[in-house]
Amino acid sequence: MLNKIHNEDCLTTMNKMQDNCIDVVVTSPPYNIGKGRRNGNNSVSLNYDNYDDNLPLDEYFLQTKKWIDELYRVTKHHIFYNIQEVSANKGIVRYILNEYHNKIKHTFFWAKSNPPSAILETGVANGLEYIFCISKDKPTKQNFNYCNFSNYKGDYIKNVIIKPVNSDKETDGHSFAFGDWLPKYFINYFSKKGDIIYDPFMGTGTTAKASILLNRNYVGSEISKQYCNVAEKRLLKYKNQLRMF
Repeated sequence: MLNKIHNEDCLTTMNKMQDNCIDVVVTSPPYNIGKGRRNGNNSVSLNYDNYDDNLPLDEYFLQTKKWIDELYRVTKHHIFYNIQEVSANKGIVRYILNEYHNKIKHTFFWAKSNPPSAILETGVANGLEYIFCISKDKPTKQNFNYCNFSNYKGDYIKNVIIKPVNSDKETDGHSFAFGDWLPKYFINYFSKKGDIIYDPFMGTGTTAKASILLNRNYVGSEISKQYCNVAEKRLLKYKNQLRMF
């Protein structure tokens, strides 16, 4: 299972995992805006095993709860859950805050220095994404007991991260992948060498790449076979840097 992307639904993968077997999770789930989100058009040619990312809102909230509850079970330290609120998942931020208020240790914000234009002329450009830190590390406390802040070169770790869209990003095969900086940031400062990092929505392998480069092990789930193939090809050039612990 280790250092592999599993071509299956993440709940299937986690069903095979023991409690507290993953050190840290870094992920961004589907936003419920349809299959076209995954490859930047309206194509439905990829195999998603009948998950089309277009659920009624209440079902999407329940699906989110299933994902996070299982992630919490298998994770020893922190879950970093990156989500943007859009029309199709309206209320998801409030839902997560309400449902997991006693488990959220910190909320980080990705402030986009060049947010995309609003879709409608009367709309507002959305330049903010949330990264919830759902944690078993004394979530009612501000300080992190499990972290790696000695790697930080600045004056302090910030919870507002200002980065442009498409910063440090390989877009081949996945138009909506987050940039390399995001998993690098959280893996570097909130995990340790040799830890196991899990991404239940691995896409084209960005979290796995960051894990390799930072000397962590990784586990991934990805429902699209096409994305798994892209990820494996992408990771080949980095795997010689991976240390097996």
